[in-house]
Amino acid sequence: MGLRVTITGFLASVTLCIVAATSASAQQSEINNADRMFLIALRQANVWILPTTRQAPDQTTNETVRTAAKELFDAHSRLDIDILKAAGDVGVVLPNDPSNEQQSRIVELGARTGTDHDRAFATTIRAAQGTLLVQGANIRATTRNSALRTLAHLTVHMLLRGMQTIEATGLVDPKAFQLNAKKAEVNAVRIIADNVDPADRELYVKLRQDTLWQAPISREAADRAADNRVRNVSEKVAREHTALSQKIYDLAAKAGVTLPDEPTAEQKSWANAISKSSGPELDRTYANLLRAADGSLITAVAESRASTRDNAVRDLAGSSLDLLLNQMTLLESTGLVSSDSLSAGAPAPAPKASAQSPSPVEESSNNGVLTGIIVLIVAAAGTLWLVRAVGHHGEHRR
Repeated sequence: MGLRVTITGFLASVTLCIVAATSASAQQSEINNADRMFLIALRQANVWILPTTRQAPDQTTNETVRTAAKELFDAHSRLDIDILKAAGDVGVVLPNDPSNEQQSRIVELGARTGTDHDRAFATTIRAAQGTLLVQGANIRATTRNSALRTLAHLTVHMLLRGMQTIEATGLVDPKAFQLNAKKAEVNAVRIIADNVDPADRELYVKLRQDTLWQAPISREAADRAADNRVRNVSEKVAREHTALSQKIYDLAAKAGVTLPDEPTAEQKSWANAISKSSGPELDRTYANLLRAADGSLITAVAESRASTRDNAVRDLAGSSLDLLLNQMTLLESTGLVSSDSLSAGAPAPAPKASAQSPSPVEESSNNGVLTGIIVLIVAAAGTLWLVRAVGHHGEHRR
């Protein structure tokens, strides 16, 4: 009898370990190369930003710079904790020491004093934050890992605040607003304003066209959606896009930019797909198409926030990023967003399954639970067989 209990307890422990290992493996399998590179880029930036911002208050006589450095050090310290935790959860090994180039940057800034230090400090930090902002926005839109999604969301918000803080010093050199990104492709539908940068004009147009289809279709969804969660989300989306549309219109008028009066043909097709559906299908189509559209737009808006030299456009891009982050979270909260909608490209058609489509987070969780149950059943069967075998063996001996 004692032997039976010992074997049963041992196998139960082994089963629990297998289930835990299986769940961890399932979570780690969601990490792709872009996710890994994002984690490494964040950590690699922090290993030089943290010592640089820590030493800056002792090197400046400018109170604004001193305050900014302290705020940035605190923000990046909190972010570093989140980076290390996320990396540990998904099994990504991160660097702990700065590279030779980064160490040279720390030493160089540490040797500067006065205004010379302040300008170099503000410009260097701001340039790094702009690059990280674009990476963070892209991962927020595309990752299928819930831990990375949360980290990217927090990172974008933190960087937006940090960029505002360092820009407020008035010491950032224009070269900090340079990204290795494609130049904006100017659509023939707009009239060029000579005093507006093409990339800034592109942002006005993209955001305007986005509101031209999302605001009205969200009002329709608020009336026709079957799920109360979708009704509430769509009502909020319609309200926020209406307010954004007015802001875009006012700023574009001041800048002399002529805006389109209609969404693109593709956006019209998305709106039509939602309008032609009903019931649960409408809910799924709405949630997936809007989430995919937001994912395809957020990186471009982040690039604009990081690279524009126009204060009005910078404010517009920042507020639009906040809106997109909030809206993506709302759409995901419906539980209807499928993994096909986590894309930086054009939105894919919404799934037409008769049952409710699980979100990427739910898909991962469900797969892990199912695998765990299967392992548990197999282990339990093995335990029962072994106990019986031992029992029969004992009886035979008697």
